[in-house]
Amino acid sequence: MSTTAPEITFDPAVAMARQALYRFTALALLDPKFGSWERLNALRNDPVLNEAAAVLRELPEAISDELAPGERSLSELDVSAVMASLPDARDPFNQHFEKTFGLLVSNACPPYETEYIDGKFTFQRSHALADISGFYRAFGITTSESHPERPDHIVQELEFMAFLIGLTRQADCGDPRVRSDRVAVCYDAQKRFLREHLVWWVPAFTALLGREDPGGFYESVGDFLSAFITAERSMLGIPGWTQLPAPTQLEPPEACDECLRS
Repeated sequence: MSTTAPEITFDPAVAMARQALYRFTALALLDPKFGSWERLNALRNDPVLNEAAAVLRELPEAISDELAPGERSLSELDVSAVMASLPDARDPFNQHFEKTFGLLVSNACPPYETEYIDGKFTFQRSHALADISGFYRAFGITTSESHPERPDHIVQELEFMAFLIGLTRQADCGDPRVRSDRVAVCYDAQKRFLREHLVWWVPAFTALLGREDPGGFYESVGDFLSAFITAERSMLGIPGWTQLPAPTQLEPPEACDECLRS
């Protein structure tokens, strides 16, 4: 697998497509109690997402030379397949969510990054949570008080990547005297966050989605997300992870209580 980082270039169409797909996958994995089915259902006939996926499928740099364990090929970056599996009503959608994730944190398919760090390494879990929160704070992001969630939740991490891409787009439209520096800062943050907090555990998470909801909506979302993150790491010059981590659920580390509230 190639580890050579590409030159920092900015293509507005690619950035828009990437941002749209990060938001889409975050919405697809959002708890239904926050209105995710209604919002997804409203997107059934929206051509923007299909066009965004098509933009990435046409990029040679989005094709990985070698797939790591659990990764999916770019051909599976298919929004229509996800939408075809979306239940026609909210109740069955809720049932798929509860079956896949459980009413509490799922041992079988946890949507939290640090659950995939070996439970023997409590310090590493605390460090990872603190690092994620540090990323958020550095860019002015705080957890909602009305809907508090751990910073390592997959939805939070995907939304943060969409936010960073949005900042990059804004930076490219800013003062020409500082444009390149700001774009470089945002690009570096994207690459670091993707490498340190998505690439290593998302393939394992998406594989578990398929196991817990075979033939269902979340298997489709998992296939799509795996293909997307694989394309992302390829575009940003990040190597794939060599093995799939297994989740081991523990209580959130007390040493990081503060970072969970940040």
